[in-house]
Amino acid sequence: MNRFVFLVAPIVFGLLSTSCRRTSDVMFTIEADGDSAYVYHSRGAFGRLGISAVSDSLFQIHHYLGDSLVDTWTIDAPVYRFECGDLNADSVPEILVGVIRATRYRPQPDKRLYIFKLYKGQYIRPLWMGSRLGLPLDDFCVERDSLPHTVHTWEHRADSTSVEAIYRLQGFGLKFVKYEKGITN
Repeated sequence: MNRFVFLVAPIVFGLLSTSCRRTSDVMFTIEADGDSAYVYHSRGAFGRLGISAVSDSLFQIHHYLGDSLVDTWTIDAPVYRFECGDLNADSVPEILVGVIRATRYRPQPDKRLYIFKLYKGQYIRPLWMGSRLGLPLDDFCVERDSLPHTVHTWEHRADSTSVEAIYRLQGFGLKFVKYEKGITN
């Protein structure tokens, strides 16, 4: 198997391995493989999703099927988190990337969440390029304890109160499910 190197800027990744059993007896697993990659097994396919730093503000997402590179997507913003999960329970992982950038209506650079899908199980394509959730974003992770996987966020209010929220992928974007708890900074 060809080995490839993922260069990563100082990024903190909170990655946990997990495995989920579907009711159709199809096994889907996704697990962390180092600090900047995930390996998944789905419908008999073996894939690897990873991210590499080209520079401090230019990153590339890579998708390998077996030993073959099938697609690359470039992100022109600093990345602070990279995660994968099955957000719509279709046994194909979605890619979640935390970026720091300004938007058209919010010119101040801030943390944003991008979600990519694997179109036709191969090609990396944008699914949701979030400019903001309910509140300004501090961090996120994918909760993989049940299907579909959920997005767990830490957001902050104007008074510096931190809140934890749960979101699910629904249609175009993320749908708020509930607040977990509030924490005062």
